[in-house]
Amino acid sequence: MKEFIAKPARPAPVSTAGPIAWIKNNLLSSAFNAITTIIVIALLLSIIPGLFDWFFWSADFAGTTQEACTSNGACWVFTKVWAQQLFYGSYTDGQLWRVNLCIISLFAIIYAATIVPAQTRNKVIIPIFLVLPVIWIVILNGKLIGLEHVSTNHWGGFALNILMSAASIIVAFPLSFLWALGRRSEMPFARTVCVVLIEFFRGVPVLALFFMGSVMLPLFFPEGSNIDKLMRVWIVLILFMSGYMAEVFRGGFQAIPQGQYEAADSIGLSYWQKNLLIILPQNIKVSMPNILATFIMLFKNTTFLLIIGIFEILSTTQTALTNSDWLGGHSTEGYVFVALVFWICCFSMSMISNSIERKLETSHRN
Repeated sequence: MKEFIAKPARPAPVSTAGPIAWIKNNLLSSAFNAITTIIVIALLLSIIPGLFDWFFWSADFAGTTQEACTSNGACWVFTKVWAQQLFYGSYTDGQLWRVNLCIISLFAIIYAATIVPAQTRNKVIIPIFLVLPVIWIVILNGKLIGLEHVSTNHWGGFALNILMSAASIIVAFPLSFLWALGRRSEMPFARTVCVVLIEFFRGVPVLALFFMGSVMLPLFFPEGSNIDKLMRVWIVLILFMSGYMAEVFRGGFQAIPQGQYEAADSIGLSYWQKNLLIILPQNIKVSMPNILATFIMLFKNTTFLLIIGIFEILSTTQTALTNSDWLGGHSTEGYVFVALVFWICCFSMSMISNSIERKLETSHRN
Protein backbone atom coordinates (compact mmCIF):
# COMPACT_ATOMS: atom_id res chain seq x y z
CA MET A 1 0.00 0.00 0.00
CA LYS A 2 1.33 3.40 -0.99
CA GLU A 3 1.93 5.92 1.73
CA PHE A 4 -0.24 9.02 1.40
CA ILE A 5 1.84 12.17 1.14
CA ALA A 6 -0.03 15.46 1.30
CA LYS A 7 1.02 18.01 -1.27
CA PRO A 8 1.36 21.68 -0.35
CA ALA A 9 -1.67 23.85 -1.06
CA ARG A 10 -1.56 25.67 -4.35
CA PRO A 11 -2.32 29.38 -4.58
CA ALA A 12 -5.74 30.45 -5.77
CA PRO A 13 -6.09 31.13 -9.51
CA VAL A 14 -5.30 34.69 -10.55
CA SER A 15 -8.80 34.97 -12.01
CA THR A 16 -10.45 34.45 -8.58
CA ALA A 17 -8.06 36.14 -6.11
CA GLY A 18 -5.71 39.08 -6.07
CA PRO A 19 -5.91 42.67 -7.32
CA ILE A 20 -6.83 41.72 -10.89
CA ALA A 21 -9.80 39.68 -9.69
CA TRP A 22 -10.86 42.46 -7.31
CA ILE A 23 -10.81 45.04 -10.12
CA LYS A 24 -12.73 42.71 -12.41
CA ASN A 25 -15.39 41.87 -9.81
CA ASN A 26 -15.83 45.34 -8.30
CA LEU A 27 -15.02 47.87 -11.00
CA LEU A 28 -15.58 46.08 -14.31
CA SER A 29 -18.30 43.56 -13.46
CA SER A 30 -20.76 45.10 -15.94
CA ALA A 31 -20.84 47.64 -18.75
CA PHE A 32 -22.40 50.25 -16.45
CA ASN A 33 -19.74 49.72 -13.76
CA ALA A 34 -16.95 49.87 -16.36
CA ILE A 35 -18.24 53.18 -17.79
CA THR A 36 -18.69 54.62 -14.29
CA THR A 37 -15.16 53.56 -13.34
CA ILE A 38 -13.69 55.23 -16.44
CA ILE A 39 -15.60 58.46 -15.77
CA VAL A 40 -14.51 58.57 -12.11
CA ILE A 41 -10.88 57.91 -13.02
CA ALA A 42 -11.00 60.65 -15.67
CA LEU A 43 -12.43 63.11 -13.13
CA LEU A 44 -9.78 62.22 -10.57
CA LEU A 45 -7.00 62.61 -13.13
CA SER A 46 -8.31 66.05 -14.02
CA ILE A 47 -8.67 67.23 -10.40
CA ILE A 48 -5.89 65.57 -8.39
CA PRO A 49 -2.85 67.08 -10.21
CA GLY A 50 -4.13 70.63 -9.77
CA LEU A 51 -5.12 69.92 -6.17
CA PHE A 52 -1.69 68.54 -5.31
CA ASP A 53 -0.07 71.49 -7.06
CA TRP A 54 -2.11 73.93 -4.95
CA PHE A 55 -1.52 71.94 -1.74
CA PHE A 56 2.20 71.18 -2.12
CA TRP A 57 4.13 72.01 -5.28
CA SER A 58 3.16 75.68 -5.63
CA ALA A 59 2.39 76.32 -1.95
CA ASP A 60 4.30 78.69 0.34
CA PHE A 61 5.62 77.17 3.55
CA ALA A 62 8.49 79.45 4.59
CA GLY A 63 8.06 82.90 6.07
CA THR A 64 6.35 84.72 8.89
CA THR A 65 4.33 87.42 7.16
CA GLN A 66 1.78 87.69 4.39
CA GLU A 67 4.48 89.05 2.05
CA ALA A 68 5.99 85.55 1.95
CA CYS A 69 2.93 84.29 0.04
CA THR A 70 4.10 85.02 -3.50
CA SER A 71 3.03 81.91 -5.46
CA ASN A 72 -0.32 80.82 -6.85
CA GLY A 73 -0.61 77.91 -4.42
CA ALA A 74 -1.78 77.67 -0.83
CA CYS A 75 -0.28 80.02 1.73
CA TRP A 76 0.44 77.65 4.62
CA VAL A 77 2.46 80.44 6.21
CA PHE A 78 -0.89 81.68 7.54
CA THR A 79 -1.61 78.47 9.47
CA LYS A 80 2.01 78.23 10.64
CA VAL A 81 2.01 81.75 12.09
CA TRP A 82 -1.36 81.25 13.78
CA ALA A 83 -0.73 77.65 14.85
CA GLN A 84 -0.44 78.39 18.57
CA GLN A 85 -3.66 80.41 18.66
CA LEU A 86 -5.46 77.78 16.56
CA PHE A 87 -4.52 74.98 18.95
CA TYR A 88 -4.34 76.76 22.33
CA GLY A 89 -6.31 79.99 21.96
CA SER A 90 -4.93 82.79 24.13
CA TYR A 91 -3.82 80.48 26.96
CA THR A 92 -0.74 81.84 28.77
CA ASP A 93 2.42 81.04 26.81
CA GLY A 94 4.47 79.71 29.69
CA GLN A 95 1.63 77.45 30.86
CA LEU A 96 0.86 75.56 27.65
CA TRP A 97 2.29 72.41 29.21
CA ARG A 98 -0.87 72.22 31.32
CA VAL A 99 -3.04 71.99 28.22
CA ASN A 100 -0.69 69.39 26.74
CA LEU A 101 -0.80 67.41 29.98
CA CYS A 102 -4.61 67.28 29.89
CA ILE A 103 -4.69 66.10 26.28
CA ILE A 104 -1.95 63.52 26.88
CA SER A 105 -3.80 62.20 29.94
CA LEU A 106 -6.93 61.69 27.80
CA PHE A 107 -5.12 59.62 25.19
CA ALA A 108 -3.10 57.78 27.84
CA ILE A 109 -6.27 56.64 29.63
CA ILE A 110 -7.86 55.58 26.33
CA TYR A 111 -4.77 53.58 25.40
CA ALA A 112 -4.51 52.04 28.88
CA ALA A 113 -8.13 50.89 28.62
CA THR A 114 -7.25 48.87 25.50
CA ILE A 115 -4.28 46.97 26.99
CA VAL A 116 -5.02 46.35 30.68
CA PRO A 117 -7.00 43.30 31.85
CA ALA A 118 -10.75 43.71 32.17
CA GLN A 119 -10.68 43.50 35.97
CA THR A 120 -8.11 46.30 36.24
CA ARG A 121 -9.99 48.35 33.65
CA ASN A 122 -13.24 48.15 35.61
CA LYS A 123 -11.70 48.91 39.00
CA VAL A 124 -9.02 51.46 38.10
CA ILE A 125 -9.26 52.88 34.58
CA ILE A 126 -13.00 53.61 34.53
CA PRO A 127 -13.02 55.51 37.88
CA ILE A 128 -10.01 57.57 36.72
CA PHE A 129 -11.76 58.21 33.43
CA LEU A 130 -14.87 59.51 35.20
CA VAL A 131 -12.91 62.04 37.29
CA LEU A 132 -10.77 63.28 34.38
CA PRO A 133 -12.97 66.35 33.67
CA VAL A 134 -12.55 67.56 37.26
CA ILE A 135 -8.79 66.99 37.07
CA TRP A 136 -8.61 68.97 33.81
CA ILE A 137 -10.53 71.90 35.28
CA VAL A 138 -8.22 72.00 38.32
CA ILE A 139 -5.07 71.84 36.16
CA LEU A 140 -6.20 74.39 33.59
CA ASN A 141 -7.50 76.82 36.22
CA GLY A 142 -4.44 76.35 38.42
CA LYS A 143 -5.70 78.27 41.44
CA LEU A 144 -6.45 75.23 43.62
CA ILE A 145 -3.03 73.61 43.14
CA GLY A 146 -0.86 76.69 43.46
CA LEU A 147 -0.25 77.32 39.78
CA GLU A 148 -0.73 80.55 37.90
CA HIS A 149 -4.44 81.25 37.57
CA VAL A 150 -5.69 81.21 33.97
CA SER A 151 -9.33 82.22 33.60
CA THR A 152 -11.62 80.47 31.18
CA ASN A 153 -11.60 83.59 28.99
CA HIS A 154 -8.16 82.47 27.82
CA TRP A 155 -9.11 78.84 27.17
CA GLY A 156 -9.61 78.24 23.48
CA GLY A 157 -8.38 76.76 20.24
CA PHE A 158 -8.62 73.17 19.16
CA ALA A 159 -7.57 72.00 22.63
CA LEU A 160 -10.85 73.43 23.89
CA ASN A 161 -12.78 71.48 21.22
CA ILE A 162 -11.10 68.26 22.32
CA LEU A 163 -11.37 68.75 26.07
CA MET A 164 -14.90 70.16 26.00
CA SER A 165 -16.26 67.31 23.88
CA ALA A 166 -14.36 64.65 25.85
CA ALA A 167 -15.49 66.03 29.21
CA SER A 168 -19.10 66.17 27.98
CA ILE A 169 -18.96 62.60 26.70
CA ILE A 170 -17.40 61.27 29.91
CA VAL A 171 -20.06 62.82 32.16
CA ALA A 172 -22.95 62.19 29.76
CA PHE A 173 -22.18 58.48 29.34
CA PRO A 174 -23.34 57.30 32.80
CA LEU A 175 -26.06 59.97 32.91
CA SER A 176 -27.54 58.85 29.60
CA PHE A 177 -27.49 55.24 30.76
CA LEU A 178 -29.51 56.24 33.82
CA TRP A 179 -31.96 58.18 31.63
CA ALA A 180 -32.38 55.15 29.38
CA LEU A 181 -33.04 52.94 32.40
CA GLY A 182 -35.51 55.50 33.71
CA ARG A 183 -37.37 55.56 30.39
CA ARG A 184 -37.81 51.78 30.66
CA SER A 185 -38.70 51.94 34.35
CA GLU A 186 -42.04 50.72 35.66
CA MET A 187 -42.25 53.70 38.03
CA PRO A 188 -44.46 56.32 36.33
CA PHE A 189 -42.76 59.36 37.85
CA ALA A 190 -39.21 58.28 36.94
CA ARG A 191 -40.32 57.26 33.45
CA THR A 192 -42.13 60.57 32.85
CA VAL A 193 -39.19 62.69 34.03
CA CYS A 194 -36.73 60.79 31.84
CA VAL A 195 -38.99 60.92 28.78
CA VAL A 196 -39.42 64.69 29.16
CA LEU A 197 -35.68 65.27 29.56
CA ILE A 198 -34.73 63.05 26.63
CA GLU A 199 -37.29 64.45 24.23
CA PHE A 200 -36.54 68.05 25.21
CA PHE A 201 -32.79 67.86 24.67
CA ARG A 202 -33.21 65.82 21.50
CA GLY A 203 -35.88 68.10 20.08
CA VAL A 204 -34.32 71.52 20.71
CA PRO A 205 -31.53 72.69 18.36
CA VAL A 206 -28.12 72.83 19.96
CA LEU A 207 -27.74 76.52 19.09
CA ALA A 208 -30.91 77.31 21.03
CA LEU A 209 -29.57 75.30 23.95
CA PHE A 210 -26.31 77.27 23.86
CA PHE A 211 -28.20 80.54 24.00
CA MET A 212 -30.35 79.20 26.84
CA GLY A 213 -27.25 78.09 28.73
CA SER A 214 -25.54 81.42 28.18
CA VAL A 215 -28.52 83.69 28.93
CA MET A 216 -31.29 81.80 30.75
CA LEU A 217 -29.42 79.23 32.88
CA PRO A 218 -28.01 81.88 35.29
CA LEU A 219 -31.60 82.76 36.21
CA PHE A 220 -31.97 79.36 37.93
CA PHE A 221 -28.97 79.89 40.22
CA PRO A 222 -29.11 81.76 43.55
CA GLU A 223 -28.96 85.53 43.34
CA GLY A 224 -25.43 86.86 43.40
CA SER A 225 -23.83 83.64 42.11
CA ASN A 226 -21.71 83.95 39.01
CA ILE A 227 -21.40 80.71 37.05
CA ASP A 228 -18.70 80.86 34.39
CA LYS A 229 -20.02 80.94 30.81
CA LEU A 230 -17.83 78.04 29.75
CA MET A 231 -19.13 75.94 32.63
CA ARG A 232 -22.71 76.75 31.65
CA VAL A 233 -22.04 75.66 28.09
CA TRP A 234 -20.44 72.47 29.38
CA ILE A 235 -23.61 71.67 31.32
CA VAL A 236 -25.65 72.23 28.15
CA LEU A 237 -23.39 69.91 26.15
CA ILE A 238 -23.66 67.22 28.81
CA LEU A 239 -27.45 67.34 28.81
CA PHE A 240 -27.61 67.52 25.00
CA MET A 241 -25.32 64.51 24.69
CA SER A 242 -27.25 62.62 27.38
CA GLY A 243 -30.53 62.98 25.47
CA TYR A 244 -29.10 61.45 22.30
CA MET A 245 -27.09 58.78 24.07
CA ALA A 246 -30.10 57.70 26.12
CA GLU A 247 -31.94 56.82 22.89
CA VAL A 248 -28.88 54.93 21.66
CA PHE A 249 -28.84 52.90 24.87
CA ARG A 250 -32.59 52.32 24.66
CA GLY A 251 -32.10 50.82 21.21
CA GLY A 252 -29.37 48.61 22.66
CA PHE A 253 -31.69 47.44 25.43
CA GLN A 254 -34.25 46.37 22.86
CA ALA A 255 -31.62 44.49 20.83
CA ILE A 256 -30.57 42.33 23.79
CA PRO A 257 -32.53 39.04 23.94
CA GLN A 258 -35.02 38.77 26.77
CA GLY A 259 -33.30 35.57 27.86
CA GLN A 260 -30.31 37.61 29.10
CA TYR A 261 -32.57 39.46 31.56
CA GLU A 262 -34.22 36.22 32.66
CA ALA A 263 -30.86 34.49 33.10
CA ALA A 264 -29.58 37.34 35.28
CA ASP A 265 -32.73 37.19 37.40
CA SER A 266 -32.48 33.41 37.71
CA ILE A 267 -29.05 33.57 39.38
CA GLY A 268 -30.24 36.13 41.91
CA LEU A 269 -28.55 39.29 40.64
CA SER A 270 -29.90 42.58 41.90
CA TYR A 271 -31.29 45.23 39.56
CA TRP A 272 -28.01 47.16 39.38
CA GLN A 273 -25.83 44.03 39.19
CA LYS A 274 -27.93 42.79 36.29
CA ASN A 275 -27.76 46.06 34.37
CA LEU A 276 -24.12 46.91 35.07
CA LEU A 277 -22.55 43.45 34.80
CA ILE A 278 -24.75 41.71 32.24
CA ILE A 279 -26.76 44.21 30.21
CA LEU A 280 -24.41 47.23 29.91
CA PRO A 281 -21.45 45.37 28.28
CA GLN A 282 -23.79 43.81 25.71
CA ASN A 283 -25.53 47.15 25.19
CA ILE A 284 -22.22 48.88 24.45
CA LYS A 285 -21.29 46.12 22.02
CA VAL A 286 -24.45 46.33 19.91
CA SER A 287 -24.65 50.13 20.19
CA MET A 288 -21.02 50.96 19.41
CA PRO A 289 -21.61 52.28 15.85
CA ASN A 290 -24.39 54.58 17.07
CA ILE A 291 -22.35 55.62 20.11
CA LEU A 292 -19.48 56.61 17.82
CA ALA A 293 -21.82 58.56 15.53
CA THR A 294 -23.15 60.47 18.55
CA PHE A 295 -19.61 61.18 19.80
CA ILE A 296 -18.58 62.57 16.41
CA MET A 297 -21.73 64.68 16.23
CA LEU A 298 -20.96 66.26 19.61
CA PHE A 299 -17.30 66.77 18.70
CA LYS A 300 -18.25 68.67 15.55
CA ASN A 301 -20.99 70.60 17.35
CA THR A 302 -18.37 72.22 19.58
CA THR A 303 -17.67 74.56 16.64
CA PHE A 304 -21.04 76.19 17.40
CA LEU A 305 -19.43 77.68 20.50
CA LEU A 306 -18.30 80.56 18.29
CA ILE A 307 -21.93 81.80 18.26
CA ILE A 308 -21.73 82.73 21.95
CA GLY A 309 -18.20 84.15 21.81
CA ILE A 310 -16.07 81.17 22.91
CA PHE A 311 -12.86 81.04 20.88
CA GLU A 312 -12.52 77.45 19.75
CA ILE A 313 -10.57 76.62 16.58
CA LEU A 314 -13.14 77.83 14.04
CA SER A 315 -13.81 81.18 15.71
CA THR A 316 -10.05 81.65 16.17
CA THR A 317 -9.60 81.06 12.44
CA GLN A 318 -12.23 83.67 11.65
CA THR A 319 -10.54 86.12 14.00
CA ALA A 320 -7.19 85.50 12.32
CA LEU A 321 -8.71 86.15 8.89
CA THR A 322 -9.85 89.61 10.03
CA ASN A 323 -6.42 90.51 11.39
CA SER A 324 -5.03 93.60 9.64
CA ASP A 325 -1.78 91.79 8.81
CA TRP A 326 -3.57 88.94 7.02
CA LEU A 327 -6.20 90.52 4.79
CA GLY A 328 -4.95 88.85 1.62
CA GLY A 329 -7.77 86.35 1.40
CA HIS A 330 -6.50 83.21 3.15
CA SER A 331 -9.90 81.84 4.14
CA THR A 332 -9.50 78.76 1.93
CA GLU A 333 -6.29 77.72 3.68
CA GLY A 334 -7.79 78.39 7.10
CA TYR A 335 -11.00 76.44 6.56
CA VAL A 336 -9.23 73.58 4.75
CA PHE A 337 -6.83 73.29 7.69
CA VAL A 338 -9.71 73.17 10.18
CA ALA A 339 -11.51 70.58 8.04
CA LEU A 340 -8.42 68.37 7.84
CA VAL A 341 -7.85 68.56 11.60
CA PHE A 342 -11.46 67.52 12.31
CA TRP A 343 -11.33 64.75 9.70
CA ILE A 344 -8.16 63.28 11.21
CA CYS A 345 -9.73 63.26 14.67
CA CYS A 346 -13.02 61.76 13.48
CA PHE A 347 -11.23 59.09 11.46
CA SER A 348 -9.09 58.22 14.49
CA MET A 349 -12.24 57.90 16.59
CA SER A 350 -13.61 55.52 13.98
CA MET A 351 -10.47 53.36 14.21
CA ILE A 352 -10.70 53.29 18.01
CA SER A 353 -14.35 52.26 17.71
CA ASN A 354 -13.45 49.40 15.37
CA SER A 355 -10.79 48.24 17.84
CA ILE A 356 -13.32 48.25 20.70
CA GLU A 357 -15.82 46.32 18.57
CA ARG A 358 -13.22 43.65 17.85
CA LYS A 359 -12.36 43.35 21.55
CA LEU A 360 -16.05 43.00 22.44
CA GLU A 361 -16.67 40.43 19.69
CA THR A 362 -17.94 37.21 21.28
CA SER A 363 -19.25 35.27 18.29
CA HIS A 364 -16.01 33.21 18.12
CA ARG A 365 -15.99 33.15 14.35
CA ASN A 366 -13.03 31.45 12.70
